[in-house]
Amino acid sequence: MLTKQASEHDTDFYGWTREQAGILRATSPADTRLDIDDLAEEIEGMGRAEIPAISSLLRQTLIHLLKSALEPESQTLTRWFEEIVTFQGDAVLAFSPGLKQRLDLEKIWRVACNGATRTLENRGAVVPQLPSTCPLSLDDLLDPEFDPGAATQLPSAAIQSVAKHGI
Repeated sequence: MLTKQASEHDTDFYGWTREQAGILRATSPADTRLDIDDLAEEIEGMGRAEIPAISSLLRQTLIHLLKSALEPESQTLTRWFEEIVTFQGDAVLAFSPGLKQRLDLEKIWRVACNGATRTLENRGAVVPQLPSTCPLSLDDLLDPEFDPGAATQLPSAAIQSVAKHGI
């Protein structure tokens, strides 16, 4: 049977690192020869490293969703679809529930919009104004049953709405 700590380590690594660092800091230095402060900082750092890793995977997922939405007839659509599946799946596998409140989806969206825009413009495409807010939620992006084809429709609809209504 798994201990509570081992179970949390496997299901919410970020939360586990924060909890373990707190426990270390609460330990009396007289009780141990461990370098408690530095050890706690290293453990917290391991958890914080998860934030840019997940953010990067979500950014890549959104970039490829945007490129697919903006150029549905592209010869590279199949590759973009495969990359959506890969990046999104990796994000799901690496995600810890404790990270949810630390992920800035709107910032990730803005960076993804910039990346997709620059990539497509470099290929000679004219990119319309993109939505200012992400049309997918964090729950959508981290759903193990994520459907890239259906997910591409959300940015497409949002882009059409911006073009039609200017919002």
